[in-house]
Amino acid sequence: MLLKVAICEDDPTQAKNVRRMVEAWGEARGQKTTVYPYAGCEAFLTDWMESMDYDLLLLDIDLGGGMNGMELARHIRRKDTGITIVFLTGLPEYMSQGYDVQALHFLVKPVEEGRLRDVLDRAAAAVSKKESFLFLETEAEAERIPISRIVYAEAFSHTAALYLTPEKAGESLCSREAKLCLGDLEERLPGNVFLRCHRSYLVHLPYVRRIGRNEVFLEYGASVPVSRGKRAQLYQAFLEYHRRAEE
Repeated sequence: MLLKVAICEDDPTQAKNVRRMVEAWGEARGQKTTVYPYAGCEAFLTDWMESMDYDLLLLDIDLGGGMNGMELARHIRRKDTGITIVFLTGLPEYMSQGYDVQALHFLVKPVEEGRLRDVLDRAAAAVSKKESFLFLETEAEAERIPISRIVYAEAFSHTAALYLTPEKAGESLCSREAKLCLGDLEERLPGNVFLRCHRSYLVHLPYVRRIGRNEVFLEYGASVPVSRGKRAQLYQAFLEYHRRAEE
């Protein structure tokens, strides 16, 4: 799972220090993490409105002129209840307002690394439990696909086809075109449950029923080829996935 963390902090020293601590936490936990720094609310808001694709926002409240952090949080919550918000503040009088925007925590400046690590652990756990989405764009439209519905993906020349669970009982798999190569698509999906079984196919472990000598048999009657070099890795991942599910 890739954790996307935005830091909205106008003090360059504070922002640099918090980023260092977030990246150190990710390395220590083996958690793939990307950090996006912003010096003000307006810059963050512009990017957020385009994608709404952040997992965690570390948000200073007092950001100088313009919109403050609490106002930004209220604006976000009108459209997005999924992003986890953690306030970074030296203004304790705002703490009671954090409940209005479902803030996970307040961290008082200067931020202590141990406290930040505890909060990041909680945020990562919360993110892992919520539904994740893949955003697909074409010239005509944009669509948000629940990752949990992807059964497998197939590569073509410059695109990939996603095969999704049926929308209604009794129907067959439906498909969507992604203007991505399979490698780029793989980067955007959780690596612990999506595996390449062949240079042209990516499978989602929860939907794998059986691994044969030359084929992977999936739910909904689908099957895809498995290459000799990928079979052992896929088989081991399949076993480990079901062991974890039984714990």
